[in-house]
Amino acid sequence: MGKGANASVVRNTPQLNDQSSGRKYTQIHGQVYDITEFADSHPGGSQLLALAVGRDATILFESHHIRTDIVDKMLRTLPKVDSKYELCPDEEFPTPLGSAVYRKIQQRVREEILEPLERTSGRVAAGRGGCLLDTLAVVIFFVASHLWYITRPSVYAGFVLGLAGYWSGTGLQHTANHGGLCLNSKLNQFWGWFGSDVIIGKSSLEWRYHHTVSHHSYCNDAKKDQDVYTSFPLIRLDDSQPWFWYHSFQTVYTPIIWPLLYVAAQAGDFINVFINKASPGVKYVGITFTEVALYVVGKFFHVGIFLAIPVYLHGWSNVLVPFLVYGCTGSSVLCWFFIVSHNLDGLRPHQLSGETLRDWGRWQIETSASWGNAFWSFLSGGLNYQIEHHLFPGVAHNLYPLIQPIIKEECLKAGIRYNGFDGYFGLAPITVKMFDFLKKLSVDPTKRI
Repeated sequence: MGKGANASVVRNTPQLNDQSSGRKYTQIHGQVYDITEFADSHPGGSQLLALAVGRDATILFESHHIRTDIVDKMLRTLPKVDSKYELCPDEEFPTPLGSAVYRKIQQRVREEILEPLERTSGRVAAGRGGCLLDTLAVVIFFVASHLWYITRPSVYAGFVLGLAGYWSGTGLQHTANHGGLCLNSKLNQFWGWFGSDVIIGKSSLEWRYHHTVSHHSYCNDAKKDQDVYTSFPLIRLDDSQPWFWYHSFQTVYTPIIWPLLYVAAQAGDFINVFINKASPGVKYVGITFTEVALYVVGKFFHVGIFLAIPVYLHGWSNVLVPFLVYGCTGSSVLCWFFIVSHNLDGLRPHQLSGETLRDWGRWQIETSASWGNAFWSFLSGGLNYQIEHHLFPGVAHNLYPLIQPIIKEECLKAGIRYNGFDGYFGLAPITVKMFDFLKKLSVDPTKRI
């Protein structure tokens, strides 16, 4: 949600916006529900349900549940709130189940992938879990690289640890904080916290609101997607944003500032969690004491194992440079892999057809791009399959290579452009396209031919 997106957040009404009452409300399809007691039994975990508190959660609800028949039954069991005060205005953005192509893709994924896997391997048809090998690989690589860093700190050790941080940010925390890494919600919460707060020093609390509520619901919308407007005015990613003289050089300085993500996250998380109690445009209405406490504890662990203990053992002079290399390396790779996914020419809302603008499924497909193959999916936690991930954010990332052919087939039938850069070297052409896009946006609009 962006500058205008708080229209979907609770207003000051005496009944429903009284946070001191301890009651938690959300709105889905225009109906207000009391989800206070449901928080403890929500299959996805209380930390994900908290994202729905105090706002219209229709998009979150429909996009994160692939078995619509089961969740509809569950929804009917929740207490409905009859009040003359509305929680918030109804969602005006297109919603997932309002999209015929999305419903068709969802049905095929259930019938052709999830249900057969449940019969043959016992894997739950909800799409969560089944990432044991992926999780072990990330954890083992992190432990090994951290042991090297903490026992013999060097530039090389810091570089490898930075790669471990990147892999944790994609292959561990990203899927876990979407609720898809493990079947058990407590394990998802743990790995989401450990992979984010502890390993890369980024608040998982802030990330869930920023990434899930804002970016995933309203991909590439210049006013509602934080990934578009929080990088401005330094980086110009949309034609609607004002142009300044220094944007002429953004193709040069953008990758140079990628390493600063680590520092920006430390400052931004503290300001958002303790001062603003919101990410830009997205209020933390459902935030809990436990979530804030985990942020603080995670920061102590992060500083302890990456800085305090190494400095105690080896001194500042031997640790400072490896530590900086760790932060810069992880930040650079994370920024690189995230920015190529949605920042190509042709992926902006003003470039989409009227039909796509009214269709959530088409919108997600046509504002995203996928690259690579299953090999890269393993090494990026499925981050390379952005189209698949945006349609099914709550499923395990190792299912995306299986889901991709279905989406491609349905796109072909419906005449929808699928932005794909397949193969082992797909990262190269999509990176070139990304820099072409940055160059296009670097030109003064008044002088563009």
